[in-house]
Amino acid sequence: MTPRERFRRLMRYEPIDRLPVMALEPFEPTAIGRWRTEGLPESADPVEYLGMSRLVHVPLNFHPLPGFAVDVVAEDETYFVQRSPMGALVRHRKDNPTLFYGHIDHPVKTRADWEEYRTRFDADTPGRRPADWLAGALPSLEASEDPVGVCLFPFFFRLGFYAMGMERFLSAFYEEPALMHDVFAYWSDFVLRLLDPVLGVVRLDFALFAEDLAGKNGPLVSPRIYEEFWLPYQDPVVRLLQEHAVPVICQWTAGQLGALLPIMLDHGFNCTWPLEVTAGMDAPALRRRFGRNLLLGGNSAKEAVIAGPDAIDAEIERLKPLIREGGFLPALDDMASPDMPFSHYRHLVERLQAIHLQEVP
Repeated sequence: MTPRERFRRLMRYEPIDRLPVMALEPFEPTAIGRWRTEGLPESADPVEYLGMSRLVHVPLNFHPLPGFAVDVVAEDETYFVQRSPMGALVRHRKDNPTLFYGHIDHPVKTRADWEEYRTRFDADTPGRRPADWLAGALPSLEASEDPVGVCLFPFFFRLGFYAMGMERFLSAFYEEPALMHDVFAYWSDFVLRLLDPVLGVVRLDFALFAEDLAGKNGPLVSPRIYEEFWLPYQDPVVRLLQEHAVPVICQWTAGQLGALLPIMLDHGFNCTWPLEVTAGMDAPALRRRFGRNLLLGGNSAKEAVIAGPDAIDAEIERLKPLIREGGFLPALDDMASPDMPFSHYRHLVERLQAIHLQEVP
């Protein structure tokens, strides 16, 4: 049985022999740097080295084309300011350059800015799909032994944050609702036009809506705002995925999402991850609340993995009844960070890999 088959069966609550153990969040490069001093070989990919599975993404480009020049525009002894691929100016620390330390400026401040900005998002621009799409990329995706899907990155919330900045974006729902409807309608059409040709030829195992629309204490938009602005433009994307029988339609977001989950379930989502423990997301409690209608992933607390083997083992015991029930993909609930020893992360992976589930006929 391949990891792809295990993933599909797991998410249908069908018997599998063992888990398709994977990372649902990326590794911080500074964590990889530390791990290379603690046993990870210099040229090794941690997923391959640890014998993990991975999510394979259809290579679609949702970023600006033509792209912004990713230049350093200012620096001092501690920080440098660089333009991001989405056009924002972002401050980084020189001693930890992969993390953001504040957005300085954003490309969309007015409706005229938006009209100019959106010209970079034409679904027909060369480069949105690989040049050898049918001859090269498609056969390799079909032959993949790991689960294959699409990651809609960015989707509405991340798009607004990157393009407008958090304060401007959130206030615009009240101050310029017509603009926000226009932004979301345009983005929905852009995504649909990119997805439609792919869904006709690639069998997908999952679709991820990359939002990050919640914080530690709750969603960053109210249910009313979500219903008014998200649903009219998100629903057509979800329906297209359903029409092509994509089995896992997942809201990928950090933070406490609970207040929006009932609306999402009513509108076609059936999964969410990574279920951050520090935000109060608890996979067993969510299963009790929503039953098998909600597939889950993550929820292995980053803090437990930093603490060490005893905390990791306790975390796995907490999640084991859900692991055995199915419909749940246990994984680290955040990015692996530089304060996480490699031996601890390896212990988590190996403990999950060792869980024996059911014999499969």
